[in-house]
Amino acid sequence: MQGLYGPYTLTERVLQRIWLKQDLCAADLRTVSGKQLRVLNSGRWNLLGGPDFKGARLELDGDECLGDVEVHFNWRDWYAHGHELNPEFNQVILHVVLHHGAVKPKAVDLLSGQSPETLVLMPYLEQDLEAYATELALLEMEQLDELEWVSRFRSCPLSVRWSLIHSHATKRWQQKLGYAQRRLERQEWSVACHQSCLEVLGYHRNREPMARIAGQFSLEEFVNLTAEELYASQAGRWRLQGTRPANHPKLRIQQYQQVLARLPNWPVEVLEWLRALPVLEGAYGTRQYRQTVDLRRWIDALRVERFGGVISSSRFNTLILDALLPLATAAGVRDFQGYWFHWPAGDLPDSLRRFLKHAGLTSAKQPMCNGLGQGALSLFIHQGS
Repeated sequence: MQGLYGPYTLTERVLQRIWLKQDLCAADLRTVSGKQLRVLNSGRWNLLGGPDFKGARLELDGDECLGDVEVHFNWRDWYAHGHELNPEFNQVILHVVLHHGAVKPKAVDLLSGQSPETLVLMPYLEQDLEAYATELALLEMEQLDELEWVSRFRSCPLSVRWSLIHSHATKRWQQKLGYAQRRLERQEWSVACHQSCLEVLGYHRNREPMARIAGQFSLEEFVNLTAEELYASQAGRWRLQGTRPANHPKLRIQQYQQVLARLPNWPVEVLEWLRALPVLEGAYGTRQYRQTVDLRRWIDALRVERFGGVISSSRFNTLILDALLPLATAAGVRDFQGYWFHWPAGDLPDSLRRFLKHAGLTSAKQPMCNGLGQGALSLFIHQGS
């Protein structure tokens, strides 16, 4: 599927978790037939045969219903899986689908002759699907020792592990580069940097409202508004539950305004900084790469000396890696894939770093770097979700 940063893999398990956690805007849910839906209990997640959720409690136009829920990408999947012929699905009271598809979803049939209501998820999602898929992958990293595929991966020869991680890292780079190319087709450099920076500062939980702010207020307009005004412009769209104080979107907006106060035309200055980065060709290990280009000095020259150090090191690295290096490559400055791979990792969970260490992929000789982290994250998204 297509996400904010390029194509990505999505499985029904991601949709099932959205339903289980009710991670959606549930204030005014309506079925395809127009009935108002309230979810009293999403049901018990069934990982065996039969409907995805057993024993759900719902209200349809005020009438309480008890039964099962089945989740699909499209209404046609009901028939593709043969559920209309399976008596185990006779207690389904709600068919949840991700999107309409080419035509309006139809009420599906049970073997009993009844037809459950249908809910289309897409209009009620609080963030883009890529963010949901990534969240699930990050959660699964917390159960590293319980995942069967992780054990299989660790048992592979080291050369195979390296090859897999590098292959997945290349996929992540190509995804980000492809998205940067599409962005620059419709936006000039400064606008693309402005939009990308705010999206990164929103992280995956508040990336969408941050993107809305960037689309609504230009670089020039941004400095003439208060952080409170900018934050209030997206009232009702922020996802604050579980957000650490350091990641609160209002604080991130304030930090961006501090950067603008120092460098009103920061995208142009960053472009010159990118052009000045040393050119390095050939195969290098991460430690040698960083030492040869004196990477720490270059990072400090931008983050500390120009940006004033107001953006944390990990979030600054994420800005460079997710936005600026792909954009600069897409703009034709030169190919920054080597920098992208060997650059210090940005916002990555400790569990992912632990996974790479236990897999023998990071050590004193091979320090943690973005390419390894992105490769591992891609591996989790594809294998674990």
